[in-house]
Amino acid sequence: MGGIQLDGLIQYLQKAFPVYPDGNTADARLALEQFGTQNSSIQVLCDPVKQWSQGDILNIIPFLNFTKDGKVSNFQAPAMIITSTCDLDRKEKIVVCPCFPLENFKPLNSYSEIPKNNVFEFFFIGSGLTGGEWVVDLSHPMTLLRERVSKRIQEGNIIRLHSLTQVGWYLFITKFSMKYFRPDDPPTMQERQNL
Repeated sequence: MGGIQLDGLIQYLQKAFPVYPDGNTADARLALEQFGTQNSSIQVLCDPVKQWSQGDILNIIPFLNFTKDGKVSNFQAPAMIITSTCDLDRKEKIVVCPCFPLENFKPLNSYSEIPKNNVFEFFFIGSGLTGGEWVVDLSHPMTLLRERVSKRIQEGNIIRLHSLTQVGWYLFITKFSMKYFRPDDPPTMQERQNL
């Protein structure tokens, strides 16, 4: 799988972390917008690296979902490993998020912004899985037993389809940070200050 390297992108993103040193999201937003405004598309996926790692895309994993009336349903989808690479060999559990075809999100008002990676809860990964364009739903994390997943990978029942390129990994951690580590709204932050 081919891809392009963008001049200065890695250095820029390294400077951007921590993403919110003073509560200002302008730099982080610029980092995301840079990914969506290039003339050429960015390759975020590549063939799997030697060891399983953060950002790897696994083939079909069962996910749980709760209906509005509280009943449990399940679905199967490809999954992205969210857990840090260093924790994949030492922690008891790992976190994954499901991947869906982009077309599943057509009803959303923000649909046109998803491929630009401008919607916090979605990580657009482009093509590579089974054709079409794909999106990771960062709002639907699920925990799995590491040992079970590792064993199923070794047995060939779970297949590592892709890993993230270096640019893809930086985009992923930018998206993840913006989704989960942005500051609360000003009234809540003020209330915290007064405690």
